[in-house]
Amino acid sequence: MPINSENELERAVQEFQRLSDAPDDSEEARRRSVLDADIKAYYARCADTLRPAKPPAS
Repeated sequence: MPINSENELERAVQEFQRLSDAPDDSEEARRRSVLDADIKAYYARCADTLRPAKPPAS
């Protein structure tokens, strides 16, 4: 499902991070691959209009 807003992007990144340790042959890994493609597509489409990233937590 395409990402259409920064809020959707944030949720997709959070889910991607949650799935980072999923075994490669699992349903979670397939979901992670889909999220990866969607996140990259959003960045490619919207790079000029994105707000700056949040600084890392201390």
